[in-house]
Amino acid sequence: MAEQRGAVRVTDRVVERIARTAVLQVDGVAPEGSTTGAIGGALGRTYPRVDCTVAGDHVRVSVEIEMLWPASAARVAREVQEAVADQLGRYAGLRADTVHVLVARVAAAAQEPRRVQ
Repeated sequence: MAEQRGAVRVTDRVVERIARTAVLQVDGVAPEGSTTGAIGGALGRTYPRVDCTVAGDHVRVSVEIEMLWPASAARVAREVQEAVADQLGRYAGLRADTVHVLVARVAAAAQEPRRVQ
């Protein structure tokens, strides 16, 4: 009976959106467009940048992120790998063979404004 249901295919754009969403949920990753501004966003220079190559039910992912200082680059990169692989498996039924993470920029975390006493 399952053979009669047909095939399910998730487009590359959807796979990239799932991966991007996973990246942005990791603590220590800068919010999308937080430091590139309106011009950078209009030119497509915002982070994270995600590229996925899908072959059957396998995917290879390359991610460029902007990290918030003073987070640990090793921890953030590892958590990005885990989050992307987990969410692509959960939401797209894909097995992430590799998730390459490049910390391309480091930005200062937003600080609370100081109050005059």
